[in-house]
Amino acid sequence: MKIQRRQMIARLAFLPLASGVQSVAWAQGSALVFGVIAPRAVEQTRANWAPFVKRLGASVGQPIELKVYEKQELMVKDFVAGQIDLGWMGNAPALEVVEAGKGAVFAQMVHIKGGFGYKSVLIVPKRSPLNSLSEVLAAAKSLRFSNGEPKSTSGFLVPLYFAFQKNGINDPDSIFKATEIGSHQQNLKKVAEGNADVATANDEELSFFARDFPELAKNVRVVWESPLIPQSPLLWKSSLSAEVKRKIKSFVVGFGESSLEEKQILEKVNGLARFRPSSNLQLVPIADLEMFKARQAINNDGTLSKEERTKRINEVIQRGSQIELRLKLGGF
Repeated sequence: MKIQRRQMIARLAFLPLASGVQSVAWAQGSALVFGVIAPRAVEQTRANWAPFVKRLGASVGQPIELKVYEKQELMVKDFVAGQIDLGWMGNAPALEVVEAGKGAVFAQMVHIKGGFGYKSVLIVPKRSPLNSLSEVLAAAKSLRFSNGEPKSTSGFLVPLYFAFQKNGINDPDSIFKATEIGSHQQNLKKVAEGNADVATANDEELSFFARDFPELAKNVRVVWESPLIPQSPLLWKSSLSAEVKRKIKSFVVGFGESSLEEKQILEKVNGLARFRPSSNLQLVPIADLEMFKARQAINNDGTLSKEERTKRINEVIQRGSQIELRLKLGGF
């Protein structure tokens, strides 16, 4: 009977994934939820991640439900609420989860070209007369701008700091003719189809766009790029047991080491070669950017008295110091 039961479990582990919410069928253990942000279309993201998540469930010995999010803020909300056990998101939302004490970074993506980072970009239509960031800023009053969602590291936070605030612009919305928000793929499509004059994205998503929409990709070009950003992290819920964490990390950092099929899965996931071990330390430079953004927001608030502004800025500085210290000491 024991042999038959093991055979039944083995067969169930490799049943095809159901449509809609993706899960791995197992006859034992409680389900884990794996959340991922969708930089491209939701169904495309789900299809890309499903084989990896299925094999993770088989390795850990628990059902895995794959949940794909269009907006980073919704994923952060669910992670903080304890509704996600592990997942992939940008560095900025990851910092929010870590600061809330609900999750921790345990791995980092490694690009197929071997890089540990990527860059934010500003894109314009190929035929645009604009050739640089300075020209974009000079012509902003006549331009339609599509920004990234506010919790996107490469789509919002990095351009806000390096492209705008470093040029004395604290609120990009105030300088453009019209502004709206979109995912990386949405922004690329808007520019390519003539529905936006300038937009944010990142260089990796630009490569995927060229792969998936080669004709549209011919209609966009880059006029600005940021310094290197750390590759996006994988996080797990802090309250997971040490044994479950051990199994997850062992699978994740070992995936794709030798199997050709696993290498192909990783490439499809997000143009990856592998995952490498990481920690909350990778969020330190992101914390610096977030604190700068918070201080600038206070400085720009005309309703505050001088005393209240000073008080709030000091609170941000204190918070930033605490976050950085705890990130470096692993205290979250």
